[in-house]
Amino acid sequence: MKVLIVEDEPLLREGLIRKIDWKTLGLTLAGEVGDGFEAMSQLVHCQPDIVLTDVRMPGMDGLQFINQARVLFPNVKFVIISGFNEFEYVREALLYHVKDYLLKPIDKEKLHVLLAGLAEELRAERLQEADRSKLNALDEMIRQSHLQPLDFQLTHLISEQDSHLDGLPLELIRSCSFAGVSVRIVYRNETSRFKENEEPLARFAVQNSIENALAALPIEVIAFKHAYHSEEIVVFLASQRSTLDLGRIIETLTQTVGWIRQHLGLIVSIGVGGVKAELTQLRLSCMEARKALQNRLLFGGGNVYTDTVNHSPAAVFPLLHQAERGLTTLLEAGQHREFLDYAAQLFHTLAESPDARYDHVEYLYTEIIHILRKHAAKTAFELPNWNLGTPIASLESFTDWREIIAIIEQQLERLSSVLNSGAERSSDDIIESVQQYVLQHYDEDLSLQWVSEKYYIHPNYFSKRFKNIVGISYNDYVTRVRIERSKELLRTTTLKIARISQLVGYEDQGYFCSVFKKVTGVSPSAYRI
Repeated sequence: MKVLIVEDEPLLREGLIRKIDWKTLGLTLAGEVGDGFEAMSQLVHCQPDIVLTDVRMPGMDGLQFINQARVLFPNVKFVIISGFNEFEYVREALLYHVKDYLLKPIDKEKLHVLLAGLAEELRAERLQEADRSKLNALDEMIRQSHLQPLDFQLTHLISEQDSHLDGLPLELIRSCSFAGVSVRIVYRNETSRFKENEEPLARFAVQNSIENALAALPIEVIAFKHAYHSEEIVVFLASQRSTLDLGRIIETLTQTVGWIRQHLGLIVSIGVGGVKAELTQLRLSCMEARKALQNRLLFGGGNVYTDTVNHSPAAVFPLLHQAERGLTTLLEAGQHREFLDYAAQLFHTLAESPDARYDHVEYLYTEIIHILRKHAAKTAFELPNWNLGTPIASLESFTDWREIIAIIEQQLERLSSVLNSGAERSSDDIIESVQQYVLQHYDEDLSLQWVSEKYYIHPNYFSKRFKNIVGISYNDYVTRVRIERSKELLRTTTLKIARISQLVGYEDQGYFCSVFKKVTGVSPSAYRI
């Protein structure tokens, strides 16, 4: 399996490559580039399975790169590497469906565990793909259900802002009003009349049912399979009139959803976007349709949703501050079960509100996670990196808000584990352990952030305690160890100063010389003489 590394700092890129145990993990380095534009070119050239990318880069940054790359390479596993740990910044990264978010300096063990997990995930996906490829077409309907070139072209129309209109159906180009529809199918349920290997047939049956129902209306209907989301069917609605009768369309779709459940045993949910006056705005209508469809998380599958109004979270949770205060009090008292029950009640209240929308679910969930993080920091411990593939990015894959409660319960268990392990180990023990580690690994990245992630202790608390016990600041201690080692190398070897600088943890020779002179009073060259 191939890995592409995107990092604009050559030395950091080289260091990241050295940290990966390529042979053990069964990985190969497909390429290394310095910015997003080069990375897009390399994606086409080397077809990597995993991409490790920095965020802050000249030209096209990491998030822009991932956003564009996902359209062409939806199966690539992306991992973001960044020196920034702000919660909102991490939240933005989650929206790009990255597999994880690693903070610099990269911990070698964490990197190894992450890559091993991704490699296993890729192997499992390939086995599934191999099994699927062995299935023969059941009949002509299944053969018709395969993706056609037009499916890719129409998917591109709603995925890219600058998509071309060449080759699109004439009935679409000649229309004056447009709307997008997103359809999701739950294949596995107790009433389904389709076997596990008959998903293509089930999808074709649903698509055919929707097309036939809408064909009775005075509109143009183009239905196709989303090229990158096998569970999604997209429908373009168009008319040569100045507008579309959404009320009649929604009524027809609602009846069709009921018919599909009764006769096919499938649960189908549909989102309908707003009417647009230009074909170029059809992409926006499809985005609105997918956003409306997310409301099934609150109100369940088997419904038709339409919602183009932006709802403020404050409209649903005027007492959110009181809820936050209550949740924080429960955490401080160690009442985690009560915390979970309170959180579940908030979501239940939200689900019962007719004005509630998916945005409110995301907002509430984000706030609860933020409360957990703040509590961990307040108690002098940092939570380890949670699986960032789960929180925000995967909410849309859930079918019921109760699944969120299970995720919060997992986070609470992880918080309890961290706090308990931290309580068993005093800060003085941690300081002694850190000192011993620095003496042996002075060439590594040894920032306060590294200490926080490795020992689950708040960096500010650790820094203050370290100075009280050791007598100097943590950074000064690391510097002293590195300079003492460099003095030894200057006395006993003929290595170049640039190499000695690297061996003691300084990639920049000029900076090393400046620090050395500040500590010793002379330059490295003068000291060697």
